[in-house]
Amino acid sequence: MKRKLLLSATLLLLSMTATNAQNSSTDVAPDNTGMDLTAKQWTKNVVMGWNLGNSLESQGDETGWGNPRTTQQMIKDVKSQGFNAIRIPVRWTEHLSDKANMVVSNDWLARVKEIVDWCMAEDMYVIINVHHEAWLDRHPQKATQTENNKKLAALWKCIATYFRDYDQKLAFAGTNETISLDANGQENWGEPTAEYQLVQNSYNQTFVDAVRATGGKNYYRNLVVQTYACSAWNGFKGFVIPTDQVEERLSVEVHNYDPYEYAGSGTYYYWGVKYKNMGYTVHSSNEQSMIDYMNRLRNTWSNKGLGVVIGEYGATCHYTADNKQVQMENLQYWYQTIVSAMRERGFAGFVWDNNAFGNGTEKFGIFRRSATGMTVGNEYALKGICEGSGTEYIESGSGSGQGDQDIDGATTLWEGNSMMDWANGLQITISGSDFQSCGKDVVMQLSYTLDYTDYNMIQLFYGDWGTNPSFFVDGTPVTKEFTPSSLYPVGNNESCVSNITFSEDVYNQLVSKGLAIQGHGVRMNKVVLGAPTGISTISTSSLDGGKYYTLSGMRSNTPTRGIYIQNGKKYMVK
Repeated sequence: MKRKLLLSATLLLLSMTATNAQNSSTDVAPDNTGMDLTAKQWTKNVVMGWNLGNSLESQGDETGWGNPRTTQQMIKDVKSQGFNAIRIPVRWTEHLSDKANMVVSNDWLARVKEIVDWCMAEDMYVIINVHHEAWLDRHPQKATQTENNKKLAALWKCIATYFRDYDQKLAFAGTNETISLDANGQENWGEPTAEYQLVQNSYNQTFVDAVRATGGKNYYRNLVVQTYACSAWNGFKGFVIPTDQVEERLSVEVHNYDPYEYAGSGTYYYWGVKYKNMGYTVHSSNEQSMIDYMNRLRNTWSNKGLGVVIGEYGATCHYTADNKQVQMENLQYWYQTIVSAMRERGFAGFVWDNNAFGNGTEKFGIFRRSATGMTVGNEYALKGICEGSGTEYIESGSGSGQGDQDIDGATTLWEGNSMMDWANGLQITISGSDFQSCGKDVVMQLSYTLDYTDYNMIQLFYGDWGTNPSFFVDGTPVTKEFTPSSLYPVGNNESCVSNITFSEDVYNQLVSKGLAIQGHGVRMNKVVLGAPTGISTISTSSLDGGKYYTLSGMRSNTPTRGIYIQNGKKYMVK
């Protein structure tokens, strides 16, 4: 009996030790009650997001930049126009009660809480952040790194503890737009040095660690971390995903005022192929540029289990007197296009609204604010957002450049890790009998990694090395060769998957001659041949006129030959 009691006591002690070990790094025990949403689910649920801009982050106090004090009616008015999420930028360190320990005053915490509660009462998703803290986001140098991280950890401990019991609709964002200052004290938005990238990455890690350590619901809360300058292009190069204690609860934040010459400075008055006949003031960036950009965000982060938050986006209101109506319709079209692109991919987008109206730069107003509520100030922008928000989410397909397409009865013809460098590198040949065994709907899948210093290319020959076939790469018609980094939103050292299909005439040639593959700047990993799984084969005459999407995410109302998606189902168009 004593042995049984001793054993029971030992097991109880071990159990208590394990529990204490789990909670020893948190202020209170982790609480996952009602904290079920992953980061990607959280961002997907944001249909229309809005920024309470130039208010709580203003210098001095909430009204320091000319906006009226936020009221509950304002929040209700935002909700009534279809928005279901609000990002609240907040400046904290002008409101400290204890500067040495970065303790925020009770009055300021209570004011932020009041606005958060108004949003929660409207069943809205909310982000609060650390915004316009010059000591932090204008000093990304190693000389201040240790001190800044210490202060940031203390600040977020204070904020997170205060909001610890809020449910999963509240998310925290660690920093904002971290950039450097030049020798004259001017903001430098250019490409960062390795030092600046490293410091911003350390800010992100400090933020995650500080919030998780407060325990409770914060242990499972969705957190948002930022690229340097909240620029996606900087993120593609040097962003490091923080280490987290829980899985799939991190989102990456970038901002989008692109193309800047249209959306930011307003030096161009038209955007998009739809407006290509408007003359020299049409920006060269267009719908395909936006699709490629959004796909790269998805491939780089979303496909790896991270949420994507476009914490600020917008186009300044600008026009000429002689063609104002068309230019305002173009503004509406830009908003519709970017919101649609975000919704398709499950990104959370928050339009920037600073309550500034007129014609020129920094005119990002959507609603006119007053003490009694808000009215619509830019109906074109709002209409474009509402139109784009109706776009349905589409699961990422393999043609986006990453992820495998299932192939029935697949035969792996080659597998390894070899560089292609024309005749000096890997060359692969596939026999005609291999094609014949798969049938005319054959799909050849290439899995590879870009590895180049000058350019990248994949080229196909018939097996006799005499001529080049035409083919389709994820629905895009190609003859002879293609450049992966141009066809897909993937960059150097990133993995890519291409699904290649052929017309019946080319297939007959392949059965007779076989196929040869060579290239440059590509490290081949796998070549698979087979028939597509779960894909219905239809002819162009059988198309129903609905919306189709290539596997790379491009919308097409008139698909040609290749693999397309409609309503979540894949079709091979012959």
